[in-house]
Amino acid sequence: MKVYEHLIATSTGGVLVALIGTPFDVIKSRIIAQTVHSHERSCFYSYCKGVLNDVCVTCGYEHPPQVVYRGLCQREFYTGSIDAAIKISRKEGIFALWNGVTPTLTMIVPSAVLYFTMFDMMKIRGREKLDERYHPFIPSVAGIIARCINISVFSPAELIRTKAQSEHSLDYRVLKKTVMSHISEKGVRSLWHGATSQLFRDVPFTMVYWYLQDAGKVRLADRGYGTLASNCGGSIVGGAVATAISHPFDLTKTQLQSSVGLGLDVSKRTLLEQLNFIYRTSGVKGLFVGFTPRLAKVLPSCAIFITTFEGLKEYFNDSTS
Repeated sequence: MKVYEHLIATSTGGVLVALIGTPFDVIKSRIIAQTVHSHERSCFYSYCKGVLNDVCVTCGYEHPPQVVYRGLCQREFYTGSIDAAIKISRKEGIFALWNGVTPTLTMIVPSAVLYFTMFDMMKIRGREKLDERYHPFIPSVAGIIARCINISVFSPAELIRTKAQSEHSLDYRVLKKTVMSHISEKGVRSLWHGATSQLFRDVPFTMVYWYLQDAGKVRLADRGYGTLASNCGGSIVGGAVATAISHPFDLTKTQLQSSVGLGLDVSKRTLLEQLNFIYRTSGVKGLFVGFTPRLAKVLPSCAIFITTFEGLKEYFNDSTS
């Protein structure tokens, strides 16, 4: 494939995934973000900043006392994915489900190009140089290396995207002010806030996903299925298993990044301390908050991305030959 053909193949899949997957990301981020506030609330009313603000029992956010005591809170508390989708659409408009799509689109194209270029190159080279018995593991290794580099480059953009999606009324001016205040208070390195959780999420996800995706693709192809069907089937199986294994780390990543600028205790805990805190306060169930919308996003996203990429790659290769 030529460079521009590779760019088209990766970018097309990335844009489709961003447009289709963003509503599920918004729902997941809102559901997880509200757990941060409920975890931080240790009693019926918790006083913050002297007597200026109280933490609202309805939503967990700070309000003036008259708002709390008179029940004037306008924020919604989400009981599940469908409930969140309905309430967000009804109160903020249907397009609120695409909050954060701008930083997502800004990030997804260069991120997808970097990731899949490295992944494809390492996979091809690995199969050329290594013995055939190692071939089933090559996609996983190539994916892990590419993902680690990708996270180190694009983690700040991921932080901004997650923060944008967790906000009830997105205002990019306020978002910019929050991020700049976060940087001035904690330094530029704070833009990689949540990167450790992202690594713990993406490394096992990538390892499991690519191993199962490649194995499933080969089995389906051997049974006579075409390129698109075999890639799609392998992606769905790999995506489902990988999502289940990695979700607790996605939960902590989202909690950390959505709490930027709020001064909550979650930002002061290590990854293991936060996982332990969630387990102690909410049990195993608490570690899988937001799992349903994440799975609903991951399955079609993986299938769309890989089938688009492989389909266009096959088209361009056939055109060249």
